[in-house]
Amino acid sequence: MKLEQLTFTRYIAALTVVFFHFGREAWPANVEWINPLMTAGPIAVCYFFVLSGFIMAIAYYSPRTKPPLDKGRYWIARLARIYPVYLLALLFMIADSVRKGQLDGLAALLNLTMLQAWVPGGYPLSYNSPGWSLSVEAFFYLTFPLWLIWAQKRHFTSLVVFTLAFWIITQLLQFGLLNNILNPVLGLPAYEARAFMQSHDQTPALHDFIYYNPVMHLSTFVMGFVVGVYFRRGYFQGFSGTTNTTLMLLSAALAALLILVQSTLEHSLGLKLAYNNGLIAPLFIAFIVFLALDKSRVSRLFSLPILVLLGEASYSLYILQRPAYGVYKQITASWLPEGSHLHFYVFVVVLTLLAILSYRYFETPVRHWINQRYASSGKTG
Repeated sequence: MKLEQLTFTRYIAALTVVFFHFGREAWPANVEWINPLMTAGPIAVCYFFVLSGFIMAIAYYSPRTKPPLDKGRYWIARLARIYPVYLLALLFMIADSVRKGQLDGLAALLNLTMLQAWVPGGYPLSYNSPGWSLSVEAFFYLTFPLWLIWAQKRHFTSLVVFTLAFWIITQLLQFGLLNNILNPVLGLPAYEARAFMQSHDQTPALHDFIYYNPVMHLSTFVMGFVVGVYFRRGYFQGFSGTTNTTLMLLSAALAALLILVQSTLEHSLGLKLAYNNGLIAPLFIAFIVFLALDKSRVSRLFSLPILVLLGEASYSLYILQRPAYGVYKQITASWLPEGSHLHFYVFVVVLTLLAILSYRYFETPVRHWINQRYASSGKTG
């Protein structure tokens, strides 16, 4: 099942992460009222997780037959999908730390094994900081056979109940920790909202647990998977035409509005809110489903080959942004002011071209080579 119209949304989400890291002072992110939306990188990662669960259901779940999951092929396919480019970016960052005499052996080991998001105290963001989300994604892949079996063994209703309950629990846990409600009960220090440095000796463990621990994000992936199963079963076919398009645009607009007014809501309520681990995931799910069903001009536009290519290259863009920026800044330092709008937008163009090249000439060939090697070894073994 091809859902090409969803692919380009990954590029848009990845671009907000780039704005979050490097483009806060560039137009239009420097416009106060729209800044929260343009730099909604952490929330965009939540969208990635929801979309990942949905796509995994489309790829592996069948409503008619129940073929057993070929675990060997599954693990190889998942490894081939995310690890080569991840490793390329990580090795560059490790080599740079060696050059500067700043090698952290434990951080390097955790990153190489994709375990950094599990260890608080700054390790989730060590070396190539976007890699924390791949550590979380690896956990999703590890647990995916469980969700697939659960959905296929006629216990799907219990999976739905579990998913909703787990989502509510993680939301309450995050809310309670952010607002220091649960902290005294659990014997934890008070949480203080501030700008955190990306150094593991300056980042409190509680912050890392709230924002980066894989368990805190699991419900977003499973929610996407559950809705993907419903989609594969054809439960959403009643939505069509203008109604579907309206609901798609409405869900996107409402999610954007909640992001834009987050600080206003926090000020009015006197409470801290965070969207990073799925608080607005239901709106993301609605947008994904309605876009997947959409037949309007929006869907046709998002299905243009060039936009699909940008979406396919978005993973390379996301994971290569930090090493690419380090090189780009050194090359342009003498003739392009770092704080200028032009500096950022030239970087976006360069990064996008690099991502396309990576996708076509590294990511895809290496993935195919790994999968083919596994297939040939199975035939000869």
